[in-house]
Amino acid sequence: MPLTVALVIFELVVMVLSISLHDSAQAWVANRLGDPTARMMGRISMNPVKHFDLFGMAIWPILFIFRSPLVLGWGKPVPMTPRNFRNPSRDEMVATLAGPGVQLLAAIVALLILVILRYVQHDATLSLDIASQLARRNPFVSVDNLPAIFPLYLFLYFCILVNLLLFVFNLIPLPFLDGGKILIHYLPYNAAKTYESLSMWMMIGFFFIGFYVIMIFFAPLMTIFNTMLFKL
Repeated sequence: MPLTVALVIFELVVMVLSISLHDSAQAWVANRLGDPTARMMGRISMNPVKHFDLFGMAIWPILFIFRSPLVLGWGKPVPMTPRNFRNPSRDEMVATLAGPGVQLLAAIVALLILVILRYVQHDATLSLDIASQLARRNPFVSVDNLPAIFPLYLFLYFCILVNLLLFVFNLIPLPFLDGGKILIHYLPYNAAKTYESLSMWMMIGFFFIGFYVIMIFFAPLMTIFNTMLFKL
């Protein structure tokens, strides 16, 4: 149990930092494209307080994190004022995509660092295998005699896991997620209004089947990253 609690705290910290990275990237890109709304509200920051959403960063993750090693969360919506953009339709989509994009980039950077460590640390492969098992909450993995650098391995592995999960999650085409905000730009006016009006029903449906939808895309993506991590 103490190990499980430690892993939960570790994962929650990575999740909160990843959400802060997502939101600050959207705010930064929006500002670069002409909309200073989020910047003026202090959202270009890695400080989690600036992005904190009680339900998305605390209640929802805590309800599920002890039941599954895969935890979802979100921050406050990043405010954008489309009329401030030089090309409103295009620039708003680019700023929105910056969130999932930077999470994919973070996962790739963490992967590259771990691959490098495999070549410069003689015990790295074993440590990475233990880190991957701990991330999956394997209760039988031994944590005795781990090297002093092991917390870095675990942190970077969680960076891959959490950022890939949030990358997939945010791109699901639901009105309250980045994927939905992008999709709505391609819908006819009446279809877009109907789509938005169904937001609450879609959220309820996602509560029941969303995890299975996410796994359809997340599982093969995580497999690709794991293969590169242990084979490169």
